[in-house]
Amino acid sequence: MFKRIKCVTVFILLISLFPAPDVHASDETNKAVLIIKSSPDSEMETRLTFINNKTFAGIARHRKRKQAEEIPVSDTYLILSGNGGAASTYVVDRNGSLIHEQTHEIIEVDKAAKTKLKEYADSLRSLHYGKLTSWERARSIIPRKKKFKVIDMETGLSFNVQRRAGRNHADVQPLTREDSAVMKQIYNGRWSWNRKAILVKTEDHLLAASMNGMPHGGDGIPGNGFSGHFCIFFLGSATHGSRKVDLEHQLMVHKAAGELDDYFNRASPYQIADTFFAAMNLKESEILKMSFTHANHEQLLYFLQERDSITGIRKRADFHQQEDDADLLTLDIPVDVSVVRDGQEERAEFIFKMARTSPADPWKIGHMDMK
Repeated sequence: MFKRIKCVTVFILLISLFPAPDVHASDETNKAVLIIKSSPDSEMETRLTFINNKTFAGIARHRKRKQAEEIPVSDTYLILSGNGGAASTYVVDRNGSLIHEQTHEIIEVDKAAKTKLKEYADSLRSLHYGKLTSWERARSIIPRKKKFKVIDMETGLSFNVQRRAGRNHADVQPLTREDSAVMKQIYNGRWSWNRKAILVKTEDHLLAASMNGMPHGGDGIPGNGFSGHFCIFFLGSATHGSRKVDLEHQLMVHKAAGELDDYFNRASPYQIADTFFAAMNLKESEILKMSFTHANHEQLLYFLQERDSITGIRKRADFHQQEDDADLLTLDIPVDVSVVRDGQEERAEFIFKMARTSPADPWKIGHMDMK
């Protein structure tokens, strides 16, 4: 039987602490559901449900007729129901404002409500995501022959594995045919080298990690329907061949930890340009959006549209990095690129025009010249 991790749902009845404005109103009159999920299409969610909560009832009444230019990248959503009307879903941005998913209408909430909203969201994130853990620490938590559970961040499906080997990362095998079948379902029925954000769950730990989905190398569990092993990477894990840290795996580790914002805040302009290639190959729309200055960027929309037809995109050589960019606000990064589209390879030159508003702000792709 396939296993699916169910969303964590916590029902909070705060009637005694926050009396409802109308004691005769039904529960559905004043209901709020706070949701954390790693991407808009993720089936794995962690939910917190409030009935007759004064804070969220107040939010519903403080409507402002202001339109957002774009829907921000966020992992936080709030569904509000009130006065017998249809439920409305809002994206919660980093400042605690609410943007209606359909109308783009903004609800600005007061400071107290923002504080409460942030507290609840932070609590949910601690349940939803894994801990960002170095490979040195992770290898002691999952020593060789250790059995543990793998949870896919997108589907919520889970399966059991055993670590068999691995010096620079964990070489792992599914325990049974059933576990192999669940893993293959996560990869839509086809084994793949694609990286996926996962949680590693032991008796005492929930760790952020990344896996690929291709059986390879040595086999050690007979009859499990999996010929070989697959790889699990943690923070700082390297490949066995090149002994280099794989950016695509590291992005998925940060996604599984809910720490992509932190990654982008610290990344150099060259790392952001590299992230563009990784996001395209991973088909990760939200990471691609975070690489550009804004979500309605014309070139971003082009690459989102072409994402599925471009089956591979990579640099043909490493960037020539400028020695000192600490005080710069703009930077041009030229690079020769190979693009595989519908089985045909094309060569091009990209010039990433990186930008930021101050030395304290994160770098973004402001424009791309493509020749």
